[in-house]
Amino acid sequence: MSPSQSRFEIKRIKEEGRKIGIYIERWLYNELIFKNNQVFLGKKEVDESNTLGVIFRAAGTISGKYVEGRNLLISYLSDKVKCLNAAGYLNWPRMGKIPQLGVFLKNKVPVIPTKIFYRFDQVLAENFEFPIVVKDSLGYQGKGVERLNSLTELKIFLKKLEEKDLGIYLWQKYLPVNWDIRVIVLGGKVLGAMKRTAVGEEFRSNFSLGGKVEKWDLAAGDREIAEKVAKICYLDYAGIDIIHYNGKSYVLEVNRQCQFKGFEKATGINVAKELIAFFLK
Repeated sequence: MSPSQSRFEIKRIKEEGRKIGIYIERWLYNELIFKNNQVFLGKKEVDESNTLGVIFRAAGTISGKYVEGRNLLISYLSDKVKCLNAAGYLNWPRMGKIPQLGVFLKNKVPVIPTKIFYRFDQVLAENFEFPIVVKDSLGYQGKGVERLNSLTELKIFLKKLEEKDLGIYLWQKYLPVNWDIRVIVLGGKVLGAMKRTAVGEEFRSNFSLGGKVEKWDLAAGDREIAEKVAKICYLDYAGIDIIHYNGKSYVLEVNRQCQFKGFEKATGINVAKELIAFFLK
């Protein structure tokens, strides 16, 4: 786990573990060592004799070496030790917004109409109805999401890109709604939900960007959608973002390294304790 991105989650999981005699350690991907059929973290072998389970944060680096390391660890250990979201990681080493779109469309999950292009001339030839939203497939916490209000802003956006990078962006219709719902699913069942509302001129509702959070009573239809998304993405633990517009629900994305600081604050649900209970089961 990255201490910069997961400091709160690390602290909370450690706190809840100590209460019931479970010791939690944080390791970085670069501390992994593989020797034959053994996995080591530093000098310590990891196996079923000393490990209840493993939780992962995003495995970064441009080279993808830590993505490969994470999945190799899962391949070595998952028949002995519970690796959270193991099947999801092995099916999609990097599950950005574009791979998600393919899974959602295949399984008839409601999504906002989306376009993807690979050349600038394709974008400029499109007859967009502004404003539109552009999303980086590998963006997180609202980063890499921009609203373009005119053709002029679109051309300025393109000037900042190299054409070879264009294909990692999704182009979507802008829905004039300043809030969405974050649902956490654990073990195939909805744990709870919160409403996130954008504050001020910010159109993104992420808690990390200052969004206001509050508990949300989830409708049966949204509950079914969230549990379906976790299932089709093979995720034990996931955060699913849903938006409402004109009486319909649309899935924005699924997060398989779901942070929960805002969620615990809004709902009062002890996510850290529930995660440990899931491993104990």
